[in-house]
Amino acid sequence: MKKLDVIKDPNPLLRTETEEVLSFDGEIQELIDDMIYTMRSADGIGLAAPQIGQRKKIIVAEYESPEKSEEDFPLIVIINPKIESVSDDEEFMIEGCLSFPGKELYILRPKKVKVTALDRWGKKYTIEDEKLLARVLQHEIDHLNGVLMIDHIKVIKTLFVGNGSLGLPALERITDDPQFQLLGVYTTSDRPAGRSGTPAPTLISELASKLKVKYYKVNDINAPNVVKQIKNLAPELIILADFSQIIAKEIISLPRYGVLNIHPSLLPKYRGPSPVVSTILNGDKKTGVTIIKLNEKVDAGDILSQLEIRIRPRETATDLKLRLAEFGADLLAETVPYYLADEIRPIVQKEEMASVTKKFSKVDGKISAGATPEQIDRMVRALNPWPGVYTEVNGKKIFITKSHLNKEKKLVIDAVKPEGKREMKYSEYSAGNKQLTFSG
Repeated sequence: MKKLDVIKDPNPLLRTETEEVLSFDGEIQELIDDMIYTMRSADGIGLAAPQIGQRKKIIVAEYESPEKSEEDFPLIVIINPKIESVSDDEEFMIEGCLSFPGKELYILRPKKVKVTALDRWGKKYTIEDEKLLARVLQHEIDHLNGVLMIDHIKVIKTLFVGNGSLGLPALERITDDPQFQLLGVYTTSDRPAGRSGTPAPTLISELASKLKVKYYKVNDINAPNVVKQIKNLAPELIILADFSQIIAKEIISLPRYGVLNIHPSLLPKYRGPSPVVSTILNGDKKTGVTIIKLNEKVDAGDILSQLEIRIRPRETATDLKLRLAEFGADLLAETVPYYLADEIRPIVQKEEMASVTKKFSKVDGKISAGATPEQIDRMVRALNPWPGVYTEVNGKKIFITKSHLNKEKKLVIDAVKPEGKREMKYSEYSAGNKQLTFSG
């Protein structure tokens, strides 16, 4: 037996109708064995011949769960199958496919199916099932007819709301995922940025433009005209990430499935505007990302899913946020199908365990007289580029942009930016200036 390559979508071979098997010779038996080995190697529960490039009406299927559930079924070889009947009773369930790695979709199919087929030796038999096998049979028989699971999906009319980098990977995923019909993107209007104060678009509006997605720039998402516009779009789901405004109850109650928020912390810890910065400042060893169903209280909605990660030793807040953005997009994609299928039990946050972060200002970047080397180093990793970490020399701010701790846990300054000047290596700065010292 040998492991064959499973064809991935998009590929025209997956859309090609197959031919009936007329001979059950050694060549067919070898193909069947290879299909079984390939399915098992890929940890699949079903495989159709078109998925390995063969235009034959052959399916193999098998499922054995660790807990020996009633959904289990033994190895089955199905040749030239024909669906004789299906039940009127239908249900939505989650489906995956070896030709769509990493993708799980929420799909409506009949609960019960009756199929006639031939076994691997050409003997006719009948399969009738209303459990997992019924869905597997329908899924794999579709493959024999050039039909894919994306042809059955329940498309959710979706709006995306966000501004910053945390939402970028999620917006890309939603745009590319056939389960979402992206009606549009809401982001804040251009705001002054940089020393010149020139109005600049949000990162989300720039990405929406690049993706050719309709987007709306608003000063206040809760303004009556904006609420009316959202109501007219009639979203079934709103995805929120890294947005600077509180969403009013009127908007939260509009979509059938509510508003799902990607939050970069292990809620209920670090609610509020600066969870990533706060976790670096506090020297935490771990953090994570949480998907919540939004309610009227800030970051206090019920938890749908959560992922914990370790913080890397020299990780900055900027780098950590980018990592959490990727994890958040993945977690959202994994969560939504199960949420729509009502297979997730929301967890109410424990208020007694909640902590709230603050919005940082320029004064938060000033190094206090009693700050320890470790505290200063955390500040440098957490508060760059905003608000920046600085000390004052002769009334001028000297920003520390890079630092580390040596083996003796003493602060080593690597780069600075004197007020009004360019960033430079600390060795360059100290060549013409006194060494920076901190009493802590």
